[in-house]
Amino acid sequence: MCRPFVDDTYLTSSSNSDLVQDYLSWKRSYTKRAHQVYSLWVHRFQEFVNKPPEMLSHTDYAAFADSLRGKHAPCGIQFALSIVHNYLRYFAEQGRLRFPLYLAKVPTGARQSHESIEEGEYKQIVEILRTKNPISLRDLAMIMLLHDTGVRIGELLSLEVEDLEEDYSAVIRTEKTIRQRRIFWNADTDNVLQQYLVERVNRGPVETEALFITRYCRSAKGIGRRSVERILKEAVRKAGINKKLCLHSFRHSFIHRLAKLSVPDAIIAQLVGHSTPGTIAHYTKLSRPEFKEYALRQLQFTGKPTM
Repeated sequence: MCRPFVDDTYLTSSSNSDLVQDYLSWKRSYTKRAHQVYSLWVHRFQEFVNKPPEMLSHTDYAAFADSLRGKHAPCGIQFALSIVHNYLRYFAEQGRLRFPLYLAKVPTGARQSHESIEEGEYKQIVEILRTKNPISLRDLAMIMLLHDTGVRIGELLSLEVEDLEEDYSAVIRTEKTIRQRRIFWNADTDNVLQQYLVERVNRGPVETEALFITRYCRSAKGIGRRSVERILKEAVRKAGINKKLCLHSFRHSFIHRLAKLSVPDAIIAQLVGHSTPGTIAHYTKLSRPEFKEYALRQLQFTGKPTM
């Protein structure tokens, strides 16, 4: 196929911006949040290479990857290069990329395992939030939903009022994909949620349909991730819990509880929105009760040690 000639000179900032905006407009067409997250790394890559896709080579990609080493954690580099890879694929599928995309390798970063929240610790956190004066039903509902459903924080904050159903469930769009799944919570959580909804309605009309909104702005908007992190951090501190817990710890806890019930990894993957059972193996490998059973079973074939 004859490709158009493109002069290999430095692009203007407006040309770089046009390329990025073209990609982000497409991304925005099927995911509301991803294009916001992708924007930073796509801009950084495009400004770094300063070339149109027709003039890019795999060495440009490799040079950008090398520029990240030593400045970011391995998982951060993996995340950034996954975004850049998706950006390049957008142009590759239009026939605008000269080098084969498989040469743009995305390294696998070693993930740091988050600590799981034990049930006793969760109850302590809930008690702290219940005794807060004045009590924040919003904060309590968010923490209880994170515990019951194992959702990512982005998925929690994307919930809208109309998503809630009478059977203590909601259908959400899984973060990072376009798939949907249903989440469930218990009656205690729903009771707090309903009280919060009454409080939200009594506040008066707001400009957003987001379920969880800010409290102090005159024109309320959806609460942000950082605010929820601060709420959890403060509750953990007041509860005297000496563990490095984060919002993702609730997700680990949810998966561990399912694993201890001997729920198959394939079902767990569906419940938490992972694409394959293999992606949750690092969550469940230490939580399977059958592992102990199998390990002890082999001991029946061994003799007693000689003295």
